[in-house]
Amino acid sequence: MKELQLLDDGDSFRESAYKYIKESDFFSDLDDEEIKILARWTKAYSAATGCVVLNEGDKSNCLCIIIKGVINIFKKLPDEHLKIAEVSTGESIGEMGIIDGEPFSASGIASEDSIVLLITREDFEDIINQNMELGNKLLWNLPEY
Repeated sequence: MKELQLLDDGDSFRESAYKYIKESDFFSDLDDEEIKILARWTKAYSAATGCVVLNEGDKSNCLCIIIKGVINIFKKLPDEHLKIAEVSTGESIGEMGIIDGEPFSASGIASEDSIVLLITREDFEDIINQNMELGNKLLWNLPEY
């Protein structure tokens, strides 16, 4: 099974994360300072075609923003996996993980080579503690269900 691959770390990663965040529609309402703060708390991963980004039933602990590519969302049924959504560049998945920590209700599998940004629940709490306004902006960007 293909796994997420960390793209980079250290100072060069922060520069890459800044670029990904700056170019993403999901973060279009953030100013440069907020993007710099957020870049310290995100991790960018590549997800090759077929990579499981989120696995139904696993403990959810992250928000995942698709920076490039497409992730298909599947729900396990007794005899099949039913595709219930397709999420693409600028959209998010797994967002409830930073709010309630409940297990993922569906799986997300890359249908093409993709890049995703992950923010863990713990990192999100740190963001809120350091910059409440940025935390609020991130919450407002989450989709309504």
